[in-house]
Amino acid sequence: MISVVVASLLGSIAACGGSTDPVPTPPVTPEPVPPAEPDAGIVAPPAVKPTACSAPLTTPTCATVKPAPTSGPDVSAFITGNAVPLRCDDGAGGKAVWDLRPLVQLYGDQKMFMVGEVHGTNEIGILSSLLLEQLATKDLVNVVASELPMDFAPALERYVETGNDPMASQLLDRGAPNFFGAILTKKARALYERGVKLKVGAVDIPYSPQTAVVAIEEVAAKLTTQKDVVLTTLPKNAQEPPTSDDIANVKTYFDLIMSKKTEICAELSADDCDRLNAMTHALWASTLTYDRTGQSEVWFERREVAIYYNMHTLMARPTDRMFLHMGAAHTNKHSFSAGSRMSQEYPLTKGKVFSIAPAYGTGSVIWYGQDQKLPGEPQSIVSALTDAPAHPMFISTTRPSAACDGNPVGQEPDDTVGAGGTRAQLYDGYVHYGKLTSERRPNDTKFERDGEVLSSGPTPSGRTALERLLAFRARIEQREREAIAAGVLTRRAATRR
Repeated sequence: MISVVVASLLGSIAACGGSTDPVPTPPVTPEPVPPAEPDAGIVAPPAVKPTACSAPLTTPTCATVKPAPTSGPDVSAFITGNAVPLRCDDGAGGKAVWDLRPLVQLYGDQKMFMVGEVHGTNEIGILSSLLLEQLATKDLVNVVASELPMDFAPALERYVETGNDPMASQLLDRGAPNFFGAILTKKARALYERGVKLKVGAVDIPYSPQTAVVAIEEVAAKLTTQKDVVLTTLPKNAQEPPTSDDIANVKTYFDLIMSKKTEICAELSADDCDRLNAMTHALWASTLTYDRTGQSEVWFERREVAIYYNMHTLMARPTDRMFLHMGAAHTNKHSFSAGSRMSQEYPLTKGKVFSIAPAYGTGSVIWYGQDQKLPGEPQSIVSALTDAPAHPMFISTTRPSAACDGNPVGQEPDDTVGAGGTRAQLYDGYVHYGKLTSERRPNDTKFERDGEVLSSGPTPSGRTALERLLAFRARIEQREREAIAAGVLTRRAATRR
């Protein structure tokens, strides 16, 4: 999935060219017949801006859907004929305009819109922030959540509601501007100022295991006979980073709670039992981000338990609708991920989740602990639309063609995130962003952050929030790299085919 480290992109990105009106002809005053009106010269007609970047989407009426094309040329023809541009030239030689209405239309009345990403890019965060704005201003989402550690959530909420929080301000002012945690939080704040209020969530495991400890203590306060079971060996005073003894104690504690869960939960409500289970998983997974003794697949699975809990607790009301931005492994709808559980298990969102995944050209560069150069994925899309189409394109995995040909992209087996299944089982479609650029060099991107969209405080003492987040991301990335190197995702996919 991740290739070798390469040098940064060569050359500069060419700016969009502009056009000007022809120079007017000098006025002519014939003699001796004053006062003649001057000739105004030849003036070019005003440019007509587009009202859409593509024709309105229509659902093909098919008595039966024909088999999907299988030959390379036919697959490419299907993709090029059905790809939907999400951005186009404005017709005036200026900035391009975004048209995200096809995605809004396909989401429709569903309950959850998931944007999957490869980490460390400019392009995905930019599109995601514009899409959030479109959905929120149409009252199609009222919750925004992302793959930030859960203990950052209070600071993000304060910033969105007041515009002032020291921790959040560090992330926004000193971090990469197109990093999803920054650009989505700023967009949520801008929407709040316009009267569009969003609940803000951070759904990943905590940066500090102590956050999980506090949550476990709060649940234990409701226990009677089982209170000592939960509290006596709870690792309250583990160091950061934890020692080998701390890690061993957390492992032992996890096994104890799981073995006694039935007895403990007999004294708790279903919600409190769910919280105890999730926070015990969060304690284990956050502590073991420091561990280098294997268990990569177990770490993935236990992390997802905590993430799923954090997701669904943000959607407690029947009226809640979520915009979620996470790595594409978490947003697949098929198996093992928190996103798949939201799509298949959680009553409020079951069968009502729309998920898009990233496509990108060969030569993409991301920041994943360091600059990494990626091969193009998925190959069928890249082959049909080139590595770098002029504008981002959406390719559905589920919709047949107007001629009722089956969708070949949706029938391809997915081999990128280890969930098994076909692309249509994992995602509703892909956005081809072109060549991705590293979030550490925001000027490399060709995307505008604030282009036209077509539409019907003081630093706290101690370690800074930005340093903590960067350290957290580094540990997570290291854990994920180890899992990939060990073939965990490949084995997981193979067992599901």
